Amino acid sequence: HERNGRKNKVAISAGRLESVKGYNRLIAAWVIVAQKYPDWQLEIWGDGALKNELSKLINTLGLNNKVLLMGYTNDIISRMLQASGCVLSSLYEGISLVLIEAMSCGLPVISYSCQCGPKDLIEHGKNGFLCEVNDETKLAEYICSIIEDEKLRIKMGQASKKKSEEFRIEKI
Repeated sequence: HERNGRKNKVAISAGRLESVKGYNRLIAAWVIVAQKYPDWQLEIWGDGALKNELSKLINTLGLNNKVLLMGYTNDIISRMLQASGCVLSSLYEGISLVLIEAMSCGLPVISYSCQCGPKDLIEHGKNGFLCEVNDETKLAEYICSIIEDEKLRIKMGQASKKKSEEFRIEKI
């Protein structure tokens, strides 16, 4: 995949809008991000039962036009190629296809270090960041560090892409 989004001020997340995905935490963390970087946006791709609830939360926290519920897409790859980073806030997760896709697009990835999944894919500080589940402050801090350091963002993105090659279908 060829990326062209490295300069776009967009972080992306994708998955079902259900409580296990922890989007309420990610949206709360974005309050901190938005204070420092009001020109950055978070796109959340996916559909689900919590759509209205999350929409209200975004409104309540004053994040309209900063956190966008994008709905479902069957082409997440082209969306990821337009983004500068991927954030996962799942409370638990198996092997995350979303993370592998993001990594194959050369995105630095930030995730809760929930059981399995992310811990197998993310080498902390190398191709992304891991933080304790529900630690919104740390999550926001890591998001800010890839926002403010373009060199780091590029270096982590390259490491991500390399790591994702371990999960190519031919290898599996």
